[in-house]
Amino acid sequence: MRLLLVNLLLLLFLSACTKKSDYKTEINNIEVNQLIKIDSSIVKFYLPFKKTLEESLMNTPISYSFETYKKNDGELNSTLSNMFADATFEMSNERFKAISGNNIDIVLLNNGGIRSIISKGDISEKTAFELMPFENRIVVLELNGKSINKMIDYLRLVKLQHPIRGLQIKLNNDYSLNDANIDGEIININKKYYVATTDYLLDGGDKMYFLGETTKTIDINYKMRDVLIDYFKKNDTIKLATDNRFIRIQ
Repeated sequence: MRLLLVNLLLLLFLSACTKKSDYKTEINNIEVNQLIKIDSSIVKFYLPFKKTLEESLMNTPISYSFETYKKNDGELNSTLSNMFADATFEMSNERFKAISGNNIDIVLLNNGGIRSIISKGDISEKTAFELMPFENRIVVLELNGKSINKMIDYLRLVKLQHPIRGLQIKLNNDYSLNDANIDGEIININKKYYVATTDYLLDGGDKMYFLGETTKTIDINYKMRDVLIDYFKKNDTIKLATDNRFIRIQ
């Protein structure tokens, strides 16, 4: 009798385990758009944090600009592109020299990487984030003179105010090459030159494929944005200008 009862209970247990569930799962997608009403309680919650962020060190003045500067306020070089290149050299060269024992010969960045302007008035860390919202890092490449000549030809053809430093280029009126040198010296096709640029351009950004001919790449662990912040902190006033580093004879 006991054995019969045990078998009956076991049969009922197995039957319960194999019984299919009648529950159904339904998933509804809710689109987030302008029709969703603002929850005032959430707004009240985050506003103090927003205000704190806006009043944080990111908005504390670290420099001052007497004028408004743009990346296209010159034909082949501009006030802002020149500053990007000069700041990169000034703030990166000592780091590179400490690592390699060499100096940077050329700085080459891209005009499209400059995403804002410097307005007249106070400059803060927020200004640097607006100018450079990307996580681009400075790398120094070892390139021979042949690659430098390809760089010059690229700059001649694209006709943009790409930030350059150390390289002087003079074009004729028809944009053909008149003269080019590195700090006043003739370019030696067999010599190795050290070019500071960004990891984005090294990877083929803006079709600067000649940078991929590097025989050595040194990452100095320095973001372009931090270059700008450090440069602004070092220079309490900013006065920029166009010059003769890249010109066309008209």
